Amino acid sequence: MSDVPDHVDETGAPCSRHPPVPASSLYQLAMVGSRAPAFHHDCASKLQGLVMALDELTELTENGDPQLIRAVETALEASRELNALLNLNRTLTRPAPKTAIKLRELVARGGERVGVGLRSTLDDALTVSVGVAPMIHALALAIDVAAGTGRGRSLAVSAAPAAGGGIDLVFETSPLQAASAGEALAIASFVVARDGGGKLWCSSAGDRMVLSLQAG
Repeated sequence: MSDVPDHVDETGAPCSRHPPVPASSLYQLAMVGSRAPAFHHDCASKLQGLVMALDELTELTENGDPQLIRAVETALEASRELNALLNLNRTLTRPAPKTAIKLRELVARGGERVGVGLRSTLDDALTVSVGVAPMIHALALAIDVAAGTGRGRSLAVSAAPAAGGGIDLVFETSPLQAASAGEALAIASFVVARDGGGKLWCSSAGDRMVLSLQAG
């Protein structure tokens, strides 16, 4: 487990705000992940059969009961959303080539994923070169933890120059923490290191979370 980076504080010491994840939890996550490719294939196959059946029902009910037609249309829309989710998760299991993307767009997509409104001061000219799909996932996990719990969550985000020409992406953090914060940040830290070429750390005062990324 030594190659799985725990997130730290500004001194490089383990973050005291979010406890490290025990090896048993990482093992469980790895076991679930090892099943992911076959799971996606099985679900995609059955989903395709469901869509075909719903298409046939649509033809049969074309001039039928309006309530039945609406029910079929609702089922079709739900199946399309499920298919999009499966495709997204399938993408996360594959190595992602690094691509230049505006930092503002990357962060916005992460916030949208977890329903957190972002109060951003990010310069539109800032770009990073990262594996886009996994980094959006990592940002979503980090934003979800930083924003805390409750309804109508929002988060202030800014950027500052980092050592070596990189960028520090700074989130103001909520004092309210989800029970799964440690697991979420363990995954986010790993992805930020692998697909973003950087690191995730929390201030020892507990007032901010920082993703140090390479400028692109």
